[in-house]
Amino acid sequence: MTDSDPWRTPREGEVLLELARMVREQRPGVLATVVRTERSTPRGPGAKMIVHADGHLTGSVGGGTAEAHVVACAREVAAGGCCRLESVDLDGGHGICGGRMEIFLEPVLRAIPFIVIGGGHVGRAMVEVGRTLPFRFLLVDDRSEILAGLGEDSGVRTLTCTPAELAAQLGPALGGAALVASRGHAQDADYLEALLLAERAADRPFAFLGLLGSRVKTAVTRQDLLRRGIAAAELDRVRAPVGLDLGDETPAEIALSVLSEALAVLRGRTFLKDEEGGDLGIRLRRRRP
Repeated sequence: MTDSDPWRTPREGEVLLELARMVREQRPGVLATVVRTERSTPRGPGAKMIVHADGHLTGSVGGGTAEAHVVACAREVAAGGCCRLESVDLDGGHGICGGRMEIFLEPVLRAIPFIVIGGGHVGRAMVEVGRTLPFRFLLVDDRSEILAGLGEDSGVRTLTCTPAELAAQLGPALGGAALVASRGHAQDADYLEALLLAERAADRPFAFLGLLGSRVKTAVTRQDLLRRGIAAAELDRVRAPVGLDLGDETPAEIALSVLSEALAVLRGRTFLKDEEGGDLGIRLRRRRP
């Protein structure tokens, strides 16, 4: 930092120190950096701000409605896990300066939160197979003994809680991905209802929400939740039965089929449909020579 660079304030140093702590402590958030400006703007290129998972801010990119817009965009970036270049017009509803800023938004941890409910064979296979993929797993079960042996040292967070306790524990994981794969139909319905009610309350829908099971089992679960008052439109968003048809049999193969579908959905790939509306697979695009 030099005196000749008026935009490099001690606030940027604070942001960089906090960023280092977040990476070290594996705390999610989004880093916003002003990369280009035109005409009059409240901050210049290099100004930085961190939008934390709980909503509080470190640093600033200018304050006011422009900054509020950046914070809203940061929540979407956190949910999707992809970087974004956002243009903010300061003479079009986001301020009165009359200029324009381009702000680069990037996840501090480029990993999508993925809640896996059920610590059985498939749940454990999910976190094992997905360990090298861009996901940050939270493995949930109401049986503490099932989660024994897993923890921070393995790169997987664990949570022992019942469906009734789940919503209060989700926090920043809302808006990412979730899979319900517990030990039975009744518990699947309870956990799925808890997830749907939590995303409704937070107004942050999951980008990917799946229910493991056969067509018959998932249909029964759907009817159960309809009777409980869950709207059909909410249930239509649940991918059930979840997983691409890979002819899978083992827990690892099932996990691969679910993770493949999750990545495809999160990255906007198009699915082909069969006559009954079910997914046949991903539409393949020929590579350019």
